[in-house]
Amino acid sequence: MNDDSLMDRIFRTFDHDSDGYLTCNEWLTGLWIFLKGNVTEQTTYCFQVYDIDGDGYLSKGDLFQLLKSSLRPAIAKAMPFGQRGGNEQTPADSPRTARSHRQMTRGHTEEADKEIDLDLVDEDKPSGGPTAAVMGNNEDDPDEGPRDLSEMALGLLDRDMDGRVSLEDFLQSVQNDYLLMEILGSCLPSGARAAAVLAALSGNGTLPISVPPPST
Repeated sequence: MNDDSLMDRIFRTFDHDSDGYLTCNEWLTGLWIFLKGNVTEQTTYCFQVYDIDGDGYLSKGDLFQLLKSSLRPAIAKAMPFGQRGGNEQTPADSPRTARSHRQMTRGHTEEADKEIDLDLVDEDKPSGGPTAAVMGNNEDDPDEGPRDLSEMALGLLDRDMDGRVSLEDFLQSVQNDYLLMEILGSCLPSGARAAAVLAALSGNGTLPISVPPPST
């Protein structure tokens, strides 16, 4: 998880009383969802993270902002090196988020039979085609791709066709296709990382990270 805005939303979702700090209970509740939450708990958590203004709905504006942010690494890869600015070192988003983007774009491009892999953009190929269109590789309108994806996402998630996505809409969508859970950005650990942490906490394994010694 490397998106600052998404990390802020994750913290606010953990912080139930919105006081800017995490109590022990808030921290443990968040860890439970991360490590052992069921599909409904994790889907509800993802929805709360994505609900930028906290009004209980995902608007088209919410979808656009989140997709623009989650696509930024792929857009940086697709741009010519000299145009990237400071984004060339931006880490790629999670494979689950990339797969959900492919799921969303399948059938919405001129070459629907070809999967679009946002993790493996060939920098040597000229821009153009469905990959560039989806990622917004457009000098005149760099937001075109995320805007198109937000329209597709709204069509996939808005079950009652009221122009916005409620929690019920989101739950139903994820129930039909699990990949849609993190469609708007990575906000959950992978199953392997969660299992490694659980194993370490139970004394049956070690954490897959280097933990510095406590300061004296």
